[in-house]
Amino acid sequence: MAKRTKELTKLNDQLNEHMEIILKCTIENKKYGRLLLASPPKSRYPYVYPRDTNCATQLMRRLAGSTNDYDCREQAFKIMESMAHFMKDCISPEGSWGQRYSLDGEDKSIYKQEDNVAHGIAIICNYLLTARFLKREVKDMDDFFVCINKALDHSYTKLYEKELNLFYSTTSIHESAMEEGYTCWVNFSFLYAYSLANEVADKKDKKNIIKADFLNFRHQFLYSVSELFIGDSRYIRRTAPDGTRDMRPDFTLLSPFYFGFLHYKTQMENSVNYIEKQLWDPELGMIMRYLPFYKDFSTHVHAGNGPWLQYTAVLAQFHYWNGNISRGDELLKMIDSYKNEKGEIPEHLSTCRRFEEFMEREWNTGIDFQKEFYKPILLDNVDFDKILEEANNMHKSYEETGSHCIIRDHTSSEGGYIQFAAPLMWSHAEYARALLLRAGDWWKIHREE
Repeated sequence: MAKRTKELTKLNDQLNEHMEIILKCTIENKKYGRLLLASPPKSRYPYVYPRDTNCATQLMRRLAGSTNDYDCREQAFKIMESMAHFMKDCISPEGSWGQRYSLDGEDKSIYKQEDNVAHGIAIICNYLLTARFLKREVKDMDDFFVCINKALDHSYTKLYEKELNLFYSTTSIHESAMEEGYTCWVNFSFLYAYSLANEVADKKDKKNIIKADFLNFRHQFLYSVSELFIGDSRYIRRTAPDGTRDMRPDFTLLSPFYFGFLHYKTQMENSVNYIEKQLWDPELGMIMRYLPFYKDFSTHVHAGNGPWLQYTAVLAQFHYWNGNISRGDELLKMIDSYKNEKGEIPEHLSTCRRFEEFMEREWNTGIDFQKEFYKPILLDNVDFDKILEEANNMHKSYEETGSHCIIRDHTSSEGGYIQFAAPLMWSHAEYARALLLRAGDWWKIHREE
């Protein structure tokens, strides 16, 4: 008993540390309360991203709804509440959400990024289910149901292709042309969203505002997603628009695990083995998001390729869930070794040499700009001011990285390493999720869903 109490105290302290940094990536809003940004207000990503928010909201639900009395439980719930109301109000007339938003709800999106519809649904549903669990009053309850139904309608009628039984997307988690088609990440994110909507409708929507047709669809979709992304006894990242199966290694092979659908444990384990072998960074350790074939126009390397820390934390989550505690600990220890002096975790790392090569051959030549703003992945008639704003953010962040975020190591053949976008809210959310999984305080709640 004493040992368990000591472990819970340590976990509580660790969660408080991560929540403190996550709160640095928020801003107080008069209408909504505290809004989650991808990074601090004056840094690289001063926007509300539905994707990043959805990932963090999954953590917040576990903190707020845990049977353990964590210090940050109430903070977690308040953030969920603020973000759910924000998402409800910024849904488009058609029933979709975009890539990112300003603090007053203005759509600042650049890319066609269809999975944000799934993320918006999930954010709202997780809030409503947590409020029910905690017996908290929800203002404008019916408006939330109308919003969910609207988004489900848009998803099903505009993004879903019945003949293939899959959702189509242009870009998603990687925000590049390599995402176009039917991806593992996008389809499992929609399965997650429809599953949550089904639970909300069953437990809270007594007026049946959320239409049963959309919820009945989930049963056939569950089967197709589970089957159509299996190949060579593992998951595959994408089926291209022309039907070609994309077998390349990618962090998104972890999507079934990440969204809680583990019908094929052996295939999931094989996918993890494949990711660790193919995406492991030989110099810095940890996993890259995909292989850096920078001459491929659809592949972005962003300040030099290297490991992504939020994705490495998700990999640690899998190992904890799968009972491999030592491997999970190894991965978190690697992440710890790359925190800055404030304890902040960056988005990703690169070596000094790779960063310099990126600046020389991609940024200074304009190739990176062309990749970022490749017309087929941009929204139709996107305002050039938004492109200019993003280009300025990119330029500012690369200059800052080159002047303040370099950790020199003259004993290294690569000259040391750079930290890009520290802190990233998402990285801290995934690290905290890994801690909960290690403590066994994650899936016992998840199974109830």
